Amino acid sequence: MPSWKEPLQNRWNAFSRTPFGCLLRLFAGRMFHGGDETGAEELGLGVGAILTLLAMPGLLVSLLMFEKYGSLIRFLRGDGVFDPFTATIPDEYFFIVLSMTVTGAAALWRWDSLFLDRRDHTNLIPLPISLRTIFFANFAAILVLAVLFTVVVNAASMVLFPVAVVGSNGSFARFWHFSAGHGVAVLTASAFSFFAVFALAGSLMVVVPASAFRRVSVFVRFAIAVILLALLASVFTVPTALLRTSIARAHKMAMLPPVSFLGLARTVWGIRGDPFVDAMTKAAAFAFVLAVLVVVITYALSFRRSFLRIPETADAGPLPRMRASFSPLALVHKATLRASPHRACYHFIVRTLLRSDAHLQVVSAFAALGLVAAAEALTSVRSDQFFRARHSPSADFLAIPFILSYCIIVGIRFAFEIPSDLRANWIFKLWLRPDGQQARPIARRVLLALSLPWLIPACFVPTLIFFGWTNALLHTAILVVSSAALTEILLVKFRKIPFTCSYPTFESNSGVILVAYLFGFFVFTDYLPEMEHWSLDEPLRAVSFIALFAIAFASVYGYQRQLLDMDKQLVFEETPYSTF
Repeated sequence: MPSWKEPLQNRWNAFSRTPFGCLLRLFAGRMFHGGDETGAEELGLGVGAILTLLAMPGLLVSLLMFEKYGSLIRFLRGDGVFDPFTATIPDEYFFIVLSMTVTGAAALWRWDSLFLDRRDHTNLIPLPISLRTIFFANFAAILVLAVLFTVVVNAASMVLFPVAVVGSNGSFARFWHFSAGHGVAVLTASAFSFFAVFALAGSLMVVVPASAFRRVSVFVRFAIAVILLALLASVFTVPTALLRTSIARAHKMAMLPPVSFLGLARTVWGIRGDPFVDAMTKAAAFAFVLAVLVVVITYALSFRRSFLRIPETADAGPLPRMRASFSPLALVHKATLRASPHRACYHFIVRTLLRSDAHLQVVSAFAALGLVAAAEALTSVRSDQFFRARHSPSADFLAIPFILSYCIIVGIRFAFEIPSDLRANWIFKLWLRPDGQQARPIARRVLLALSLPWLIPACFVPTLIFFGWTNALLHTAILVVSSAALTEILLVKFRKIPFTCSYPTFESNSGVILVAYLFGFFVFTDYLPEMEHWSLDEPLRAVSFIALFAIAFASVYGYQRQLLDMDKQLVFEETPYSTF
């Protein structure tokens, strides 16, 4: 007996063999796996792994809600009548922001793959396919990607969050009612985030010349990443601010995404007749429709011009080239990079970081994270009465350069693991000695040269203006030595030339490594500033840092000395025994 799946399968097979169907499959696959991203195959991230990563934040947060809204927990807290449609507003806002952040980050990640490139032009122009078919196939692939991201990011929360909140109520109608409101809000907010990122990209294509689009888009993507991270940080302040601020100001805040998307949930929940909720719902609907219209208009206007002019556009790096003689660090490079292998590898690493989209995106993401975390610390400094009363640097003020230093150094170190082009690493295999003694000095110079030259003045000058010479000198000295110690710890088993080795293998201890990085962040940006704050009250206490850093450097060098010779050899291919 034929199955009901067979007619659908036959229709799909017939559709996929049409020009439109073939192009749709091609563009959708390219958006997932990348265009000509070198080394994409070595990473080994299939569609399933990508979708799992996108769904993980919503899943983890939803599981945490069982502890907060469980009936036993509410009974032990002594909660009386529980109204899920009112009590869950802060958490509903958190899920809306989380869906917007994850979907927006995914759209930024696939920014370049959304548009056709030189390889698409070379392969498609000779074929008997009209530009209209290419346009609609690519636009349909973008819509498919938007729908898939939107559903996957919110799938877990649309089921688990309502179960956690009203699952013990015993009423299926109430569960369905709450689930519908939550689903409409997070799905609309997630789709809005995707289309908003794409609308900005399309607007850039219309306004900016094609020759400058790639360079301008780097800064735009960095700004969007900062906005998304700042949006995620708003979950701790916005719900409280809406309750404490004036009605007029709260009304203005509620008209803007993502707060306005709360109106969608409350409207579905049946909270109607309230002018405030109705205004929020209309604002959310207007923002969503506007984002979709901007996407359609800008992409339609820019597609023909950008696609046909691809052969006329030269391949340029995301940042403009700068001659070494104009570099402000040229004299320092000549003094510290005396060996020819050091000079060659150093310039190769720096130019790869500045000219490769993949590596620059990784560093930019960590830099954006550092800026948002530093802004949060700066906000705490403003309201710190200790800062004003005693005219002494608070721990929050001292933590700002530590946050920036940690994020930048770790971001560059993480980018070292992304290969540039393995087909070109043969020159390093033939030229460099296999003992691996040159890998750490080169990587150390890159990490310190790309962080300290701008961190030192950014740390010294504000501290000098507000707190005097003694505090400025001690604060800057502690930051420099702390950054050097962090660099040594990150390079403790480093034995490769950056960008010349294959992707690291995914090991069973990857979760432990992630926890170690998070623990290091809190130690570096919390405990060290607290200890420095304690020492600046009495400058002689700063001597304690000498013992602390001596122990750190001695431990690193002692560990390196006890390594076997086979663990010091320079590597170009990752094995299960290599470490990140």
